[in-house]
Amino acid sequence: MSARPLLSLFLFRIAFPVLALCAALTGKLEAEIDPAAPERIDLTNFPGELVDKVVVPIPAEIFAVLDKLDEPDWNSGIELPAESGAGRDRAILALTFGSLVGEGFIAVQAKNPDEIQKIGRRVLSLSESLGLSGAVRPHSLAIVEAAGKSDWAKVRDELDATQQTVRTTMERLRDDELSGLVSLGGWLRGTNVVTSFISNSFSEDKAELLNQPGLLAHFRSMLGSMKGPSGKTPQIRAISTGLARLEAIINQSAAIGEEDVNQLREISRAMLDEYYFVKP
Repeated sequence: MSARPLLSLFLFRIAFPVLALCAALTGKLEAEIDPAAPERIDLTNFPGELVDKVVVPIPAEIFAVLDKLDEPDWNSGIELPAESGAGRDRAILALTFGSLVGEGFIAVQAKNPDEIQKIGRRVLSLSESLGLSGAVRPHSLAIVEAAGKSDWAKVRDELDATQQTVRTTMERLRDDELSGLVSLGGWLRGTNVVTSFISNSFSEDKAELLNQPGLLAHFRSMLGSMKGPSGKTPQIRAISTGLARLEAIINQSAAIGEEDVNQLREISRAMLDEYYFVKP
């Protein structure tokens, strides 16, 4: 089976918008992953949001495809970082928020209520640092409550709504840069966990999930156009360099090989280490 139409991996829509990345247009999922999830995703009919002519897919849809190709141990992919201190640059907070929502989707795949509740509370705390707690609080409380009841469809809906609410609020405040960074953070967290699963059980079909040059080019352009001091921070420069390295690997050959996947995993992890998995 050729999975070329799976051109985009994982963006949490909130961007998150991801993801997901924000990415997604609304699409409701059943309490369980649909056993009839398609082996291929046609991007002309993909449940995602068109952001600057780039489709940013809902992460759960990508995960459903990965589930069909294999049976990942989603619990092994959960890695909630240590609590970060207050006062960080808002661009870094936006990236972290997106990645945290991405973490939530991973925990939903694992059906892990304890981790979901932790993530819901962390999302609310981070939204306070971004000045968005009023908009996010209802979603965060609903995430915690639904996770306690193992209502995974409701958790997914609220994670998706959280991303969309934050993205819409930021755009209304003319904070488009932060909105885009939320999308990038979600996509990056999702990409890293998927590359890890593919590395552990490689196949060409699964590797095609990572073939998304248009999305990489979009994020690189977004970071390159950032204004103000945030765009010149070491973290943003390192992430921009990492995106260029990812793009070079994706574009260098017709098919993504096992060693390519390993490199994509290591590079995406190093990018997350810049802001998400920061040692306290």
